[in-house]
Amino acid sequence: MAKPRSRSAPRDDGDATVFLILILLASLPYLNALANSFVYDDRLQILENPYVHSFRYLRRVFGSNVWSFQGAQGVSNYYRPLMTLAYLLCYKIFGQLAFGFHLMNLVLHVAIVLLLFIVTDHLFQDPLLALIVAGLFALHPIHTESVAWIAGITDLELSFFFLLTFLLYLRLADTGRETTPRAISYVAMLLAYCLALLSKEQALVLPALAIVYEHFYCPGRSVVPFRRKLRLYLPLCLTAVAYVVFRLLALGSFAPSAARRAMPWSAVLLNAIALAGSYLGKLVWPAHLTAFYVFHEIRSLRDPHVLAGLLALTLCAGLFVWLWRHARPISFAFPWIAATLAPALNARWMPAQVFAERYLYLPSIGFCWLVGWTAAKLWRRTQSEPRSAGSILLRQGVALGLVVVGCLYAVLTVERNRDWRTDEVLYRRTLEAQPDAQLIHTNLGVVYSDRGDWAAAEREWTLAMGPGRPYAPTLNNLGLLRKNQKRYGEAADLFAQAIHSQPKYMDPHKHLAETYAEMGRVADADREFRQAVSLAPLDTSARNSYGHFLLRQGRNGEAQEQFARSAEADANFEAYDNLGDLDLAAGDTRKARANYQAALALNSIDNRAYFGLADIDEREGRIEDALREYRAGLETDPRNAVALAAMQRLAARASQ
Repeated sequence: MAKPRSRSAPRDDGDATVFLILILLASLPYLNALANSFVYDDRLQILENPYVHSFRYLRRVFGSNVWSFQGAQGVSNYYRPLMTLAYLLCYKIFGQLAFGFHLMNLVLHVAIVLLLFIVTDHLFQDPLLALIVAGLFALHPIHTESVAWIAGITDLELSFFFLLTFLLYLRLADTGRETTPRAISYVAMLLAYCLALLSKEQALVLPALAIVYEHFYCPGRSVVPFRRKLRLYLPLCLTAVAYVVFRLLALGSFAPSAARRAMPWSAVLLNAIALAGSYLGKLVWPAHLTAFYVFHEIRSLRDPHVLAGLLALTLCAGLFVWLWRHARPISFAFPWIAATLAPALNARWMPAQVFAERYLYLPSIGFCWLVGWTAAKLWRRTQSEPRSAGSILLRQGVALGLVVVGCLYAVLTVERNRDWRTDEVLYRRTLEAQPDAQLIHTNLGVVYSDRGDWAAAEREWTLAMGPGRPYAPTLNNLGLLRKNQKRYGEAADLFAQAIHSQPKYMDPHKHLAETYAEMGRVADADREFRQAVSLAPLDTSARNSYGHFLLRQGRNGEAQEQFARSAEADANFEAYDNLGDLDLAAGDTRKARANYQAALALNSIDNRAYFGLADIDEREGRIEDALREYRAGLETDPRNAVALAAMQRLAARASQ
């Protein structure tokens, strides 16, 4: 490595050029991702999430789990308030435009690349190494899931604040050895760390990395008193403890209890070894990337995946020992990888997707340090040796190797971004790699059903039923298919199975209620509707469906309450339209007008609201206004007989 320079040395003027290069490397390969749509969890977490649509839910965002907007069915121990806050701010700026959310991810990725350059330069005192590392990180295809998928923002937020906290810690350690660190330095570091914790649970490992660095890697560690070292990282440790206590008190437990598997700890260890080998393999050879990896539990030490994992870990251990003896600073890459990857290796508490590429975003920094150090060392060897054909060839080889790897990484990244273009593209590409992914078959069936291709939907949902235990959403979707086919008995049975599989899942209760209503079983339908809105009080579809049922029963007062609670939970034009109709029927034209206008503010082509406003204007004698409103409504519903008749009637009145 190059001779260290003083940490207080001024920055070179060339840093602006370096930053520009890194910005281009980090952004250009992801430009095609900006045109992608909302996919996978994005629709539920953004478009159907009332927390993202209004600041009035801010207290719930920070005081409950990330899925709590779903009510009882959203019971989870995932706590990611910074993700929801970022969505909220982005939604207020861009609305339902997916471009804005993709842009937010890309800006974060660029910021992380620049921050990684600064951290690496500060840590190893080597600008060349820092440039290579940041460049490799910017282009590595394993990051496409985190950057090209909007929901990957949690790993981006975590990585940014994790690196920022570590950088502030390094600077605090530099100044804190000879003088007492100022309180503002501690506050800045702890604030960054709190933001990392609010991004993702993985941030808990940062104090451990700070301790390892302080006692085994920090320059001057042998002469610094233990008390001073403790003073540097103890605030981080106490913050982590406070966070764990808060999680336990607020959410009841730390790991996602709903996802825990009945797996003995011996199996957890075997699967952790296999997973570690798979993750290391993806870092070294980022091929055959996909959005979903089917998890097959391993219970034998002789399993090939376990043996491959043991081999990979043995090689890493050997390389760590060698680096510890010959180039200790860079061996810090291994504690970094181990600490940041460890939380994703416990299959017992991971969700359905045990292995995911996004879990490598932060750990890949350690891998980039290793590759960057190797390239920088080879490059400098050509400078230290006498100028010869061999040294020139080696230098050209190193340069060419970096360029080739960078180009391959960029091409793979651009190609991978296309997988996230739409739901259908994503699910089809995923099933090409993982044909037995039941969850993805279920999701692809929903895509087909949304566009009315029920035959294709049935095919996918049938495939999703086996051979493993079917998901409750699969049973619910098949039930919905049978309901649409008027096969009510089969539909009710499938909804009941879904409820038995996942009792707090709202959708089958709602659909079972609708099925009972069509069968004329009014009391049973009412019971299931009440259960649905009780399980998910903020779900507007459940409230609106129940409201329509109550209207058909002549229970207008109760229907109005459901529509009002729907609009209050998350403003939607369907609820406002129904409230307008009810107010108009009751003769309250002032309230009816306000509700129709609220509906149009949310949906400018809502013909029902236009016709309602026209009716009010006609009643109040404003003929020209009524005609204008009818014309606006007829633009999207040109064959509406009632509106056409009203136009003729009003035209006749206007000509008198």
